[in-house]
Amino acid sequence: MRRWVVTFSIVQLVGIACSWFSEHPYSAASSFLSGLGWLTLFPGNLLGTWAVQSLLWQSHLTLGAMTLIATALCVGINAAVWFLVIKGIKVLRIYLSRRSAVPGRNVAR
Repeated sequence: MRRWVVTFSIVQLVGIACSWFSEHPYSAASSFLSGLGWLTLFPGNLLGTWAVQSLLWQSHLTLGAMTLIATALCVGINAAVWFLVIKGIKVLRIYLSRRSAVPGRNVAR
């Protein structure tokens, strides 16, 4: 499980860095960084930004504060998605290994 936590952390940090660096208009790689950031932070970036815009747009928060809240939501949503996917893969692997261990199931015909 620790390997997945390290992988998740690296992917999220790369996504956040790419998203922030892509906002510099003078960078030749800004479109690549924007796409990479969008891909690595998906689906949390869409859901987190939508939630912040829906709930906090008319509040008195600064744009920087809303960006930090959206980033925290993004990482939280992605953590939940990654957790569910990893658990689903583990359950599927256990199911398939038990099914293949049943005598007479995989007999060549």
